[in-house]
Parts: sequence; C-alpha cells; structure tokens
Amino acid sequence: MEKVNAKLSSNSLWKVNKLIDKINQTCDMLVSVLDLNSDSVWVYGISLTEKMDTDLVDIMLRKITEMKNHLIDLKREVNKEFSWNKKDIEKILSSLVDVWDNLDNLLLGNGFYRNNFEMPIREVQTMIERVYETVEIRD
Repeated sequence: MEKVNAKLSSNSLWKVNKLIDKINQTCDMLVSVLDLNSDSVWVYGISLTEKMDTDLVDIMLRKITEMKNHLIDLKREVNKEFSWNKKDIEKILSSLVDVWDNLDNLLLGNGFYRNNFEMPIREVQTMIERVYETVEIRD
C-alpha cells in the first residue's frame, strides 16, 4: 500500500468538509422530497401532478444512501491526522463519482424527475466536482 505523508492545507480541508456537509444536506433534502412529505416538497418548487415510480424511487434512495456512505469515508480519510493512503482516497472519490453518475442517469433519464429534481442534481454534481478538484495530494 502506498502511504503518502500528505494532508490538505487547512483551507482546503475546511473547503472539503464544507462541501461534504453541503452534499449531505442536499442529499437529505432529495430523500425528504422523494419520501413525498408535503412539508418538504415545496423546497425545490416541485409540483406533484404525476404519479412517482416507486421502484425507481427505491433505487434512487439506495444510491443516495450509498453516496452518503462514500462521503462518510471521504470525510474520515481527509481528516486523518498523519498520513493518507493515496489509493484509498482515489478509490473513494472514484466510487463517489460512479454512484453519482448512476444516480444522475436514473434521475435525468425520467422526464418527471428531470423536470422536478434537476436543480438539486446539478448542485450535488458541482459540489462533487469541487471536492475532486480540492483534494490534491501533495507529496
């Protein structure tokens, strides 16, 4: 295993932790909306005039949960005090992007979800890209 004595700068660590927290919040909002709680549906201006595909919703909820688990792993790894395993960081980031791409395709492949959830989808995508750009391992 390749150990790299590297850490993020304090500014980069702060950015990554904030981005991870924002991604988690957006994912929580998506989960809340997908649960069709009337108090949360209005958050993104969603109109529920069509019936939702419950099988697709179940898959999306599993993907969001999987993504949140990767975020937990990433946060734990970047906050390590001494050294990182570069391959672990790369694997977590790659898995996070793969799960997101899969979720993105599911959501945007359906007109109802694309019309109603595109804003939070793009928010998460942008934040994941920022995390990816910020996490640079310095030797």
